[in-house]
Amino acid sequence: MEEIDNRTYWLIAVFLFVGVSGATIQARGALVPTFETYFGVSKGQLGLITPVGTVGYLVAMLALGSASGRVDIRKFLLAGVALTGLSLVLIGAAPSFLLLLGLVGMRSLSTGIFRALDRPTLSHLYPESRARVFTLQEMIWAVGATSGPILVTAILSQYSWRATYLVLAALTVPVFVLVWRLDAPTGTTNERTFELSDLRPLLSQPGVYGMIAALIVVGGIESIYFTWLPSFADATFSGWITGVVLSIYLAAYVPGRFVFSELSDQYSFTRVLVVTSILLTMLTYIAFTVAEGYMLLGSIFGIGLLISGLFPTLISMGIESMPSFSGPVNVIANVAAQVGFSTAPVIVGVLADATDIETAILVQIGLAGLLALVMIVLELGATGKASATT
Repeated sequence: MEEIDNRTYWLIAVFLFVGVSGATIQARGALVPTFETYFGVSKGQLGLITPVGTVGYLVAMLALGSASGRVDIRKFLLAGVALTGLSLVLIGAAPSFLLLLGLVGMRSLSTGIFRALDRPTLSHLYPESRARVFTLQEMIWAVGATSGPILVTAILSQYSWRATYLVLAALTVPVFVLVWRLDAPTGTTNERTFELSDLRPLLSQPGVYGMIAALIVVGGIESIYFTWLPSFADATFSGWITGVVLSIYLAAYVPGRFVFSELSDQYSFTRVLVVTSILLTMLTYIAFTVAEGYMLLGSIFGIGLLISGLFPTLISMGIESMPSFSGPVNVIANVAAQVGFSTAPVIVGVLADATDIETAILVQIGLAGLLALVMIVLELGATGKASATT
């Protein structure tokens, strides 16, 4: 196969899998009330779904991301797709909640195998435009994430929840066939083998430690919205609108990530991130202290637009600092984001119990301000001076 065609088809394969991954995660969230009724479990037990899903993903990230320079990337990507499809079929057939949990862990591990290697692959296939490609990749995830709950609603109107997982499994088949037929991605042999002695110089790069600090905050901000925005909507709005507020927020990720893909080609990473985080702080303050009704809905959409490009742009900043270690940087980025993702909603939950959700969600203003401070410090320091205008 011609090198250009091979590169293009790898891009398509990765994007398709990422879209299915986004749909799977958000479909799972939409099915939580159904799981509660079907399996007769408590909300405390339902709360185990997200941690189990996160652990499998991180195990794969930690095991493979640092080893991306010494594994057969094509074979592992193929295995990740195959195991993901198999686990989705098995989830759809799970006879008990305990088995469902175990299979969710298997699915997250399988998806993690693919996701640990997809960014390093794209990084070497598109070194001249990796920031734009990463942002477009996250835009595809957002398209899948937005469609996941819609798929659940459509299927539940006619069929059992189990059919959702059969449809999702079927969507992995064309990805498997495509990867099976492709030659190994070019350039991935340039990935250096990561040793423990490389960790200190890697973490000493301003682009890497800046990425870590910022992603902990960004992970917290995103997780709070994913977890608590529906509760905030229930307390703030009435009627049908309460059920679509999270969808409005997620829908903003699609155009937002497209815009960020263009901006990252024209301006330095830190400059884009400084402006975005300042605007985010201002809009978050307006949304939760001033806005009401349609103005609040518009503000939530605007917040989604601004947040949408933070994760891929920050990862691009880190990888640009050490492109030969794209796999380890990808792992570090995901672990950092998961630190914020897993802790911030708990803090908001404690505050909501002590006060109310309208008060607790004001934490988002402080987090946005903290992100702006981190990015301003990086822009004024070595990272801002060294950022590439890709």
